[in-house]
Amino acid sequence: GTSPPLALCRSAPLRPGVLAMASMQLATPPGAGVAFLAVPVPGPHRLAQGPAPSDTLRAAAALATAAAVATEPGGSLLAPVVAAAVVGALAGAGVRRRQQPSARRSGHTGARSVLTQEPPVEFQAEDFAEDQWGLKFNWAKAWYPSAVVEDLDAGRPNKLTLLGEDLVAWKSGDGEWRVFEDRCPHRNVPLSEGRVEKDGSLFCSYHGWRFNGEGKVTAIPQAKAEDLPRLLENKRSCAAVRPTQLRHGVLWVWGESSPDAALESALVEPNNPEELDDPAMEGRAACGVWSHRDVPYGFEVAMENVTDPAHVAVAHHNIVSNRYTDPCPIEIEWVRKPSNKGGFKYVIKRLKDGPEKPEMEGMVSTMDFRPPCHMYIKSEYKSGASLTLLINFVPTKPGWSRLVGSTLLVKGRNGEKAPGFAIYTAPIPRFLTHLLAPAFLHQDQVFLHFQQSILQKEQMKNKGKSWKQSYWIPTQADKGTVSLRQWLDRNGGVGWSPAVTNDLAALPDKELLFDTYKTHTAQCTTCQKALGRVTKLQAGLKYSAIILASAGLATTAWPMLAGGAVLGLGAGAAGKLKKMFHEVPFHHQDNN
Repeated sequence: GTSPPLALCRSAPLRPGVLAMASMQLATPPGAGVAFLAVPVPGPHRLAQGPAPSDTLRAAAALATAAAVATEPGGSLLAPVVAAAVVGALAGAGVRRRQQPSARRSGHTGARSVLTQEPPVEFQAEDFAEDQWGLKFNWAKAWYPSAVVEDLDAGRPNKLTLLGEDLVAWKSGDGEWRVFEDRCPHRNVPLSEGRVEKDGSLFCSYHGWRFNGEGKVTAIPQAKAEDLPRLLENKRSCAAVRPTQLRHGVLWVWGESSPDAALESALVEPNNPEELDDPAMEGRAACGVWSHRDVPYGFEVAMENVTDPAHVAVAHHNIVSNRYTDPCPIEIEWVRKPSNKGGFKYVIKRLKDGPEKPEMEGMVSTMDFRPPCHMYIKSEYKSGASLTLLINFVPTKPGWSRLVGSTLLVKGRNGEKAPGFAIYTAPIPRFLTHLLAPAFLHQDQVFLHFQQSILQKEQMKNKGKSWKQSYWIPTQADKGTVSLRQWLDRNGGVGWSPAVTNDLAALPDKELLFDTYKTHTAQCTTCQKALGRVTKLQAGLKYSAIILASAGLATTAWPMLAGGAVLGLGAGAAGKLKKMFHEVPFHHQDNN
């Protein structure tokens, strides 16, 4: 009968041929739908040249020499650090010419309507067919890569967190890494505040109880001699043990500690890339150095971010992309459609005008989500060579996750290397790869930390409102993100411990996001040692500069003054390097 009221009409300057969207809310009963009308309009075209590298990168390059002095050489580039270049490969992955570029420029595109809000983007019906999802995923019955043992302290307990449960990792007397729930059965104090004794036992520093690698108590100082054997056999005296595996230097932890955990975990393999364990790939496949880092954003937005190839071209400006010239439409095609236990995998195709780079011709880029927390982003070439980002966002507690990552390099059938990735085998100090990681990670971090808080506020303000109503997703570029959210919905969200609180309030000071000491350095023995060496180097250069400059002034010896100045510059560079162990600030507004 009556015409629908116009709720919102908005246009914006866009590139020629790009559509401005006018959305009209229909006057229909709640839940009936929203119609969107796409109207082609002319728009100004501004092509900006990419600005110079950011100050952070300049500083990193300037300090590389001082870094090499501060530590022994060796090691290879770490995945989270060089994720920039690899994910950047996505920015060039599968680039192809439009079949009819003139049609896109002319704007002759038919208008579409979306008559449902679930999912909030047009997909083929079979993408989310009910019968393809299968049984729900069980978060507790899965393996999680929780720490890199080379960066743990073998001489003391190491605190971990998984699914809201506090854990303690320690190396027992038999040389095996063990993981217990971080609770002494005596009075519930944290075992991570204890000690690893010379006999290889875990010592509770509160009352002196000791535990062996199997979790059995071996000493209760307060017990009488005649009572001790009986007390030691009581099951309540045991620590709660988590099954563990050590694969390629990474400590994998089982999701729970029930009486059947040992048997159930033995029937499930950790989600390692197949190339690492395939005998046929021996000599061709090599994994880079692993790293772990705690990040102040939760599993949900972390995994959203790595299912989203489109953000790379904008958010990672000056590292792997140009925010003004690189964004373009993206098509996503299924390799493995979504299911609860199998996750999903898709091919990324960037629809960008212009010829492909010769080295990128025939390259195929895929994104492979494997539950519970693995995203493998692979760029494969015609030669059979490939490079894969191994990204694991371990759900530690609501609002936080642990990034455990590396790179996997596979040589081609005739020994070819993935083009453009020689940097991944560069012999640079291990600690420097850790130190440079925030230059890339913080570009996402400033968004993701606040995104989760804003989404929760939106849901609290509007009861029953979910991401489906809060997000507006009109393009196929977000198909992976929608798939991830659908997967989470069907599996009841993250399987947190019942004891956790789901408060996603943002930190009171944005600058706290850039803390690198608490989130990494304090938990990494490699970086702790390097920080000590850099501190000594800075002090040595500083005092040497003062002495040399003073002597030069006293004798008017210009060479001594020049030497003092050089040493002073070295001390300043070492000071900047030292600061990066504590914080690496980043602001998109300053990334010109």
